[in-house]
Amino acid sequence: MSSTTLGPHDQGRRLVVAVIALGLVLIFVGSIIYRLQNPGLTMQARPSESSMAMNEISELMARLDSEPNHLPTLMALGDQFMRMGSWERAAAFWKRSIALDPSLDRALNGLGVAHYNMEQYVESAEQFERIVEIKPDNHRAHFNLGMLYKHYLEEPELARVHFERVLELEPEDAELMERIRDELANMTPGVLESGQPTG
Repeated sequence: MSSTTLGPHDQGRRLVVAVIALGLVLIFVGSIIYRLQNPGLTMQARPSESSMAMNEISELMARLDSEPNHLPTLMALGDQFMRMGSWERAAAFWKRSIALDPSLDRALNGLGVAHYNMEQYVESAEQFERIVEIKPDNHRAHFNLGMLYKHYLEEPELARVHFERVLELEPEDAELMERIRDELANMTPGVLESGQPTG
């Protein structure tokens, strides 16, 4: 025979559970009210990478207003616009940097990569040629020239010269050396594959 009445022991358990549940609800409601009254505790949204880049560009441009020929600022702007893929704007700052220091291989490289990305392959090659005139042992510039001459300017013999120069320089870059050996092995005039200069 079952009984529907609860004993004093069961009623005590239910009372404890009800008090705990009520306490949790009060804590939750209190927490929400407190956060609304104290918004400093709420998490701020992190600015996106592009907005951080734009903030940095704004600061650099402001610095450039006071010092128009400040080379580190011009170079930093070139780098920022390169990261954003804004090739024309990057090229403008690389050109201004080169006007101040024509032997600056980093600016020449940046301008060469910007021209490449704008599909201005002759102009791109000109910049890398200037680098190897200044620094004949710059293996990256030789590699970029090899890629441009082979894949975009249809000058396989010039490409070969630059690829072989990188092999002579023996840079400590096994992946690059393997890539050059592959490029040289596939030097069939008229059969051009896609290649891209490195930064």
